Amino acid sequence: MKKLFTTILLASALTSCGFLDVNPKGEVFDQDMYSTAEGYEDALYGIYAELGTATYLYSDYLYWIPEVLSINSSISDLGLQYMAVAQWYAYNATSIRNGVWGASYKVINHLNNIIGHIEEGGEDQFRYSRIYKGEALALRALVHFEVLRLFGAPVWASAADKARAIPYVDKYSFSITPFSSVDQAYEKIIADLEEAERCLAEDEELLPRQRDNSSAGGFTSCRIIHMNLYAVQALLARVYWSRNDLDNAAVYADKVIKSGKFSFRDKSSFVQFDNGTLDLKETIFGIYSQSSNSKNAAKYGLSGSGTSLVIASDWRSLYNDGSSSTGSDYREAAWFDGSRLRVLVNNSFIEGSGSYSGPSILGVNVLRISEMYYIMAESLLSSDSEAATLYYDEAVASRGLDRLTESGRTVNSEILYNERRKEFYGEGLHWHDMKRLGKDIQADATTFLSGTDINTYKLPLPTSEEANRDEEGVKQ
Repeated sequence: MKKLFTTILLASALTSCGFLDVNPKGEVFDQDMYSTAEGYEDALYGIYAELGTATYLYSDYLYWIPEVLSINSSISDLGLQYMAVAQWYAYNATSIRNGVWGASYKVINHLNNIIGHIEEGGEDQFRYSRIYKGEALALRALVHFEVLRLFGAPVWASAADKARAIPYVDKYSFSITPFSSVDQAYEKIIADLEEAERCLAEDEELLPRQRDNSSAGGFTSCRIIHMNLYAVQALLARVYWSRNDLDNAAVYADKVIKSGKFSFRDKSSFVQFDNGTLDLKETIFGIYSQSSNSKNAAKYGLSGSGTSLVIASDWRSLYNDGSSSTGSDYREAAWFDGSRLRVLVNNSFIEGSGSYSGPSILGVNVLRISEMYYIMAESLLSSDSEAATLYYDEAVASRGLDRLTESGRTVNSEILYNERRKEFYGEGLHWHDMKRLGKDIQADATTFLSGTDINTYKLPLPTSEEANRDEEGVKQ
């Protein structure tokens, strides 16, 4: 990984110096950078580095916010504490929301710059131009999707409440983009991902079934830390699932499973030293990162100090609900230490990770194969409960739980909901599950947030966004 990390450091340095910031198309640097394949690759590495190190993205708040909002955990950050009880404008809650919004759209504009140059030069300009385009389109869809899930109204909301969600910015420009509705944003996300799927077809050969952490192949090696073909299909499955379109979600989840490229990790992988890494068997896509933010979070989780992470009081009963006749859920022993997460379930890094030399890849998980099995199970609940149960059993057996078929039972929606919480604890997904289903939240002893109130599940837009539109006279 040394060569890969050196490239990422270089690209990260370019980003921090502003070279990947929005540049007028006539600037010499901008043209020179995209005159070679290496320029495109450095630009994309810069995007991945930005996603993995920026405070408000995958190394930090993009996971912290939904974890705290779901009451899975709390932390000493007062801004997040206020957000947990829907006091969106208290203390620095506003700056956190604004930070996520601003960092996300900054990345999106960087991606639009790359995409614009690829479209200008053509998909056949360089050997992997089509792959560069596919990755950039998929990342643009991913970041928009993350913003939509936080700031857009729930899918079950009224048409009026969904009418003004987020701007879907698909051009490299300084101009203000009008808002899309929730449904329009979903359609644009899906369109980008479908085009990315076409562009990344070569991953059928580039991404092997047996993987290691070698970067000897350059840009097309270590495909699980790139938005590869199967990551695009998995994200399409998640996007359709989030819309409650289970039929289409199953189409894409099935593609990932049937590819045979991913399997469940071994029992030996459920140990502390492997946390903070991307499992080479089951990670579909993760972001390579050695962020100090994430390492600090891991230290807080292990310290036991008064300012450390506090997890929900029901965590022990969650993992000891009788799902295992032996009383052994591999995740409990590997991911928890007393009343604390050892490290945030493969999203934070163990101490000394800067010199990590293990067989995996350090990083932040974004998509894993287990989610595809849960989606398949849910899609089949009403039509074929036995088939649904087989998908569920395949996933949970790898976590040390009993197969339901062994006791003649079948899976149901409640079992799936609880299992997803177990599997993705610390990964920022549970709040999105709650939002999709309109779950009530008992935020603290005195604060009840109704699941039918869209404001429970919709972060307010930055006031600066509104002001900019008023100044520009943009119609909504």
